[in-house]
Amino acid sequence: MRDRLNALYFQVSFFNGFFEYDIATDRITRTKTLPKNPATSDDRTTFVNDSRHHGISMKPDGTKLCVAGTMDDYATVVDRTTLQEGPLVTASKPYWATVSGDGKSCVISESGSDQITAIDFATGQKTVSVPVGDHPQRVRLAHVEADWTGPATN
Repeated sequence: MRDRLNALYFQVSFFNGFFEYDIATDRITRTKTLPKNPATSDDRTTFVNDSRHHGISMKPDGTKLCVAGTMDDYATVVDRTTLQEGPLVTASKPYWATVSGDGKSCVISESGSDQITAIDFATGQKTVSVPVGDHPQRVRLAHVEADWTGPATN
């Protein structure tokens, strides 16, 4: 496997996939094209914020990537060594990707269905979706002490 300290993964506007960039050699080393949803128009003016795919995160051990296919309405876990994508997990305008607190799941926001969804890094399968309110976009995790807001009231 490539040294994760020297690799950067990024998405670019209008492209359904991502690039691997080697920091030490200052060059793109691999390009991964992900599947297109046949229902998605190739008209770039219809893409949300000029982004076909928007949202990428990495499993803490560096073995897997999680990619949100915003305009193609799916997310997928990709093996970093082979760049082979796993199952396409149907999602409604997945807009962001991050990692769960225990590092076992990718968490995506679904701005089209007002929920967040966890995808297991090991299987690439959806484990749970939770409604969170109107149009979630960026997802960040935090730990809040139980007594931070004071005693519970009924």
